Formats: sequence, structure tokens, C-alpha cells
Amino acid sequence: MNYRRGTIRRIVVPSAATIGVEGSTTRRTGRSVIGIVFALLVSCLITIAILHALALRQREQARAFLPQFAALKLGESTFGDAQQLARQFGGIPWYVAEADMRCRFQKCSLVFKFENMPLSYVPFIHHTELFGEILVEDGIVVSRQLEYERNTRSDYYFRYLVFDSAALPENEHGYGKGYGTWRLKVDSQGTPHALLVRLGPQSSVADRTKAYSLDLSCLARLFGCGVPSAYYPRGIPYSGSSAGGRIPDER
Repeated sequence: MNYRRGTIRRIVVPSAATIGVEGSTTRRTGRSVIGIVFALLVSCLITIAILHALALRQREQARAFLPQFAALKLGESTFGDAQQLARQFGGIPWYVAEADMRCRFQKCSLVFKFENMPLSYVPFIHHTELFGEILVEDGIVVSRQLEYERNTRSDYYFRYLVFDSAALPENEHGYGKGYGTWRLKVDSQGTPHALLVRLGPQSSVADRTKAYSLDLSCLARLFGCGVPSAYYPRGIPYSGSSAGGRIPDER
């Protein structure tokens, strides 16, 4: 009882049993929240592991594909060679004319694609792909194209391209027409965000070996792919001034 100023008030003191029940309930709630958070974390890790395993499979296929793709001899390898590669690595016919994707002996375009989907759905892991194309005319492989790129709207976008043809260039001195390597989309630090390599019938074996020497790790890597060295061949001196253009001492 409280007799202050003549007012009688009842002061209820909770029993020890009541305090114990409330404390126990609070601890159970805390453990439940921790359990839910832990379960969600484990589920996320398992999901990432599954997605990474799928990306690893794509990367291994791409690594098996690239040397066979580069081994095709332009002007000599046949339509049958290209079809065999397509069967082995999932190549599909592509446009040879407007609204025409039929693959014929006279003319056929076969494309190959390897990418880190759906791993790239994970935040901070950007989409990376390897794209290859083989062009056949009159039963003979006459050209091929390769692209290895990281798709992002940030400054960490990189694209590597190889145009390889059995035909002589139309203009040896024109931009992109002769043989050699061009540094494109160069930033203020002298880093090209696109690197273009053109090869032809007069390109050496060493030039081709260097052009197709790609690591492809970023098709399944979780981090470390925000640098140009992850996409460009080691043998190409891509760093330089911010002016860009053709790399000196290249044929």
C-alpha cells in the first residue's frame, strides 16, 4: 500500500515464476530469430554453390571448345568439321541472310555461347560470356569470330574480340582492316575497355596462338574479374596512352 497524500494504491510485484516465464519466452524468441537467419544464410550458400557448379560446367566446356575452335584451318577445314564441332559443343545455325537461319553447304553460320548464367543473378557477380562464330562458304570454313566479355554498365566492362578471316583485308592501312591489335574505348588511365585483334592469311602461328590464349576463369569466378588482365591475353601489351588506336610493333 502507498499512503502518500491519502491515496491508496496497490503495487503489484510480479512473482518470480512470472519473471522466469517472460525471460524464457524472450530467450526462445531470440533463438528462433537466430535460427531463421542461420537457415536463410545456409540456404543462400547452398544456392550459390549450386549456381557455381553450373557455371563451372560451362567454363570447362568453353575451355574444351576454344582450342578446337582455334585449330580449324581457314580455307581448308570443311563444312563437316564445323558441323562436328557444333554437335559436340551445342553450336546452332545463325543468320546467313535476313530472316534466314538455315545452314547450307553453300553458306552457313554456326554460333557457340558459354556464359556464367544463372550465377550472374547473384549480386556483384556480373554476366560473363564467351561467344564464337564459324562462317562456311561453299563447304569451306572461311572465317571465325570470337568474343570474350564482361557485361556491366560500370567502368569494369571489358570486351575482347578476334576477327579471323581467310581473305586478304580490303585496306591494309585502314582502321580495323589490316592485321594487328587495336585498343578501343580507352579511359583516362590508358586502359582499353575493348581490345580488337584482326588476323588473316598472312598472320603467323605465333600471332594466332597469342590471340586465342584466353584463361576463361571468369566464366565461373566469384570475384577478381574487375581487371582487364582477366579478359585479355597475357601476350598482348594492352596498356598505354589514353589515345588508343593500333598497338605499335604489330603486323
